[in-house]
Amino acid sequence: MSIPNLKRIKVSSEQELRNWLAKHPDQEQSIMVVTCDKKSHDKHVSREQVRNALVEHGWADGPRYTLKGNLIGHVINHA
Repeated sequence: MSIPNLKRIKVSSEQELRNWLAKHPDQEQSIMVVTCDKKSHDKHVSREQVRNALVEHGWADGPRYTLKGNLIGHVINHA
């Protein structure tokens, strides 16, 4: 499966993701939230943390992709 060419937002904490979601309630297009994997302990945002933040702000998660290095891409869109 190829990685979709979407706007990417890199976040290093759950709070940073929540802040972005709160500032972009009218985002209509799908985007890719980029997080670090578990190897980057101080910057890791778990899949569960991403899902919880999305649900609270009316977003839905889609497929995940392994990106270069230790990065993971989460495709998200409004529910």
